[in-house]
Amino acid sequence: MIECPSCKHQQFVGTLYCIECGTRLIHVSPLPATGPVEGRTDGVHPGSPAYPEGPELRTGALLGLRVVGTDAVLSLLGRVNYTLGISIEGQAVIPDVDLGPFDAYNHGVSRIHAEMQLKPDGIYIIDLDSANGTTVNGTLLETITPAAIRHGDLIQLGGLSLQLISRYQR
Repeated sequence: MIECPSCKHQQFVGTLYCIECGTRLIHVSPLPATGPVEGRTDGVHPGSPAYPEGPELRTGALLGLRVVGTDAVLSLLGRVNYTLGISIEGQAVIPDVDLGPFDAYNHGVSRIHAEMQLKPDGIYIIDLDSANGTTVNGTLLETITPAAIRHGDLIQLGGLSLQLISRYQR
């Protein structure tokens, strides 16, 4: 969690603007983690992720996509669904997550390629009838059919590889 420097409201790491006062939070550091809870023997402590900690989680993202082959982690916060694709000038519909800066066009990513949905029972990805398909861990998805995804899963939109980072609690 991070604390807004203006109103002191607690926000998730990766939040760009305080939901209480609107202050920009991009340069706010995470609050220090607390130690293990006294009396607990399971090794869990407040602020620990729902899934295993790893180098890709150092950003503190609650939910995000790591662009494989880069240091980029795209934080996904504040919504229950996200469209993934590329934004082209003059395009009427713009994806929620623009993968254009990662050479997505040359990797065969469609303008509106896929959608991620957060549901009470988990996280799902749906190929939106893209030209070059979507795979999860090497399995090609059927179009317009939700596929469950979990922390660490490798997602390919066309030829662009992304890895799901999730502390999403079901």
